[in-house]
Amino acid sequence: MLNWIFVGLNIFVAVVMAATAMLPAKPHKNVILETTLPGAQLKHPAVRQLTQQYTKQLWWLALFFSLVGLPLIFVHFDSLALLYFVLLLFGLIGAFYGTEVHFIHKMNRLKRQQGWALPATTEKVVDTQLVLTKNRRLLSLNWFGGSGSLLLIGLVSNYFTLGWATSWPLMLALLLCWGLFLLLYWVVAALPVRALTTQPEHDRSLNDAYRQTWSRQMVIGSYMLGVLPLVVTLTTITFSIIYVYLVLVIIFCVYLVYDLIRERNFEDRLLGEFALKTTTDEDRFWRYAMYNNPSDRRLFVPDRVGTNISLNLGRPAGKIIGGVTLVLVLGLLFGVVGNLLALDFGGGGIRASATTEQVTLKAPGTATSQIKRQQIK
Repeated sequence: MLNWIFVGLNIFVAVVMAATAMLPAKPHKNVILETTLPGAQLKHPAVRQLTQQYTKQLWWLALFFSLVGLPLIFVHFDSLALLYFVLLLFGLIGAFYGTEVHFIHKMNRLKRQQGWALPATTEKVVDTQLVLTKNRRLLSLNWFGGSGSLLLIGLVSNYFTLGWATSWPLMLALLLCWGLFLLLYWVVAALPVRALTTQPEHDRSLNDAYRQTWSRQMVIGSYMLGVLPLVVTLTTITFSIIYVYLVLVIIFCVYLVYDLIRERNFEDRLLGEFALKTTTDEDRFWRYAMYNNPSDRRLFVPDRVGTNISLNLGRPAGKIIGGVTLVLVLGLLFGVVGNLLALDFGGGGIRASATTEQVTLKAPGTATSQIKRQQIK
């Protein structure tokens, strides 16, 4: 059963990544594939050909990794299946990211070859009232109280069910991840107002929408994480609960992608004829699909277009946060895989011993059970 879930998840992730990776190839204002072009050149045949090649390559990658994941069906050990899935996941991320960077560079090269220079920077004036009330649609911080309570209850149950030696790495990882959602919520609240149109009322609608969208996603994500310790505890009673949780994770991921696409489409519709063209040539800071500008004092920045938030890797703090997050994710994933491998191949499985008075059962990840002989029928 678990093998089929991994196969389905692999196909799902491949398709979702292909669909989301295509978004930069869709002109948004006058930026396409992280390259700022004159508005008149967005439909140039060479630009369209390049974006079509990019889209086609993404779908070929999705098909390739979907097929490569099929052997998971024949893996009989859960630990090996999870290891294979994790390696596939990193392969997917690396391949899609590398493809995006490759085509960003190709679009930049096309821009230079065609001599598509841009005029001077457009001055953007932000309405003062909008600055003062920028977070009026932001979800309340109180929403994190519920997810935090669930997390603490679950961690306490993990402690009593699994013991300190087994549960402390999970406790630490989940607390840090929950704190990351809270940090991102603060980042959304602290982001400056963006002036994207010539109409203040449109700017208000756009800023309200993206702050509400991102704060909502941070809150929902914190609840998905907050309930995980309880799921871990319940698996000691019925393992099938993990399947329910995986379904919820898939639903959350689908909603996440849908919400971001919906928000972007809303922005596209609202901009319309009132959009300020992006004439600030910041392409050199986005050459690797991530913001890297040592001269910018901001740690988190909104994307030039769209609703995403980027970490400024040009700042020392940005490098530290990015590195710590990467280590945390890798540690959590390979820690789980390592424990499962130890269970399957380490010789530390279920052990039983008996005396004239009781039977003692020991197994990794669970508390020791002692059963009186009188209770055995």
